[in-house]
Amino acid sequence: MKENFYGKLNQVECNNDIDLYVEEIRTNGFAIVENALNEDELIGYREKIDAVYQVQEADFGVDKLKSINEKDICRMPLKYDDYFINIATNKIVLEIVEKFLGKFYILSLQNAIINRPQEKHHQSSWHRDLPYQNFTISNPLSINALFCIDKFSKETGSTVVVPYTHNTEILPSDKYIAKHSTVVTAKAGSVIVFDSMLFHKAGYNSSNIIRRSVNNQYQIPLLKQFYDFPEALNGKFSDDEFLKQLLGYTSKTPMDDVKWRENRIEKFM
Repeated sequence: MKENFYGKLNQVECNNDIDLYVEEIRTNGFAIVENALNEDELIGYREKIDAVYQVQEADFGVDKLKSINEKDICRMPLKYDDYFINIATNKIVLEIVEKFLGKFYILSLQNAIINRPQEKHHQSSWHRDLPYQNFTISNPLSINALFCIDKFSKETGSTVVVPYTHNTEILPSDKYIAKHSTVVTAKAGSVIVFDSMLFHKAGYNSSNIIRRSVNNQYQIPLLKQFYDFPEALNGKFSDDEFLKQLLGYTSKTPMDDVKWRENRIEKFM
């Protein structure tokens, strides 16, 4: 039903679900998209996240990971298993990302987070996903898509957000956070899409199940990638024009003036 109003007012136009998600992100800082992954996909991601993390833990050593607050963070799973390209190219998420960043954006990072029962996670500290940046801007430079591989609830340590803080320069007071922070509850298979400048943290998992998630961060290519995907993937996926752009092959920093001009010649040929 169309709402009534009077006075010299403009109103946001909302014609479909994508428009509503975009409006929610612009206003609240986040939106929840349900049924982004089916049950078979969830089973596959649970198994693969655990398998990739076991490899990383064995390679680096659990004690070293603990010493740098890296335990239970599965970094860059796409490097280890091609299956993770699917979650980075989810159609609905990319439609939302394009509304904010336009058609030329890159994948900055992809991490899987493992929240084990009765264990405090490093991600349980307030942060932005553009860390150490404190400014406001009219249009986001970066958008995150946090896929809920297991159920997100207060008991499983779901993500906690402070709505609207993507539009504030500094973290609000403890009293404000206590009054206005929100536990984001979502079914497994959902994805929480949010402005990377939104203050958020992981909750404490008081349940008896593991809560896994996969975080993809998309940004304009003016910002440096968190991981050097082209180098790490050694040319993989570069034969696909969209993935070539998404993974940063077309926005690598040239070594010097000669390389810059050689790259430009390739674009014009």
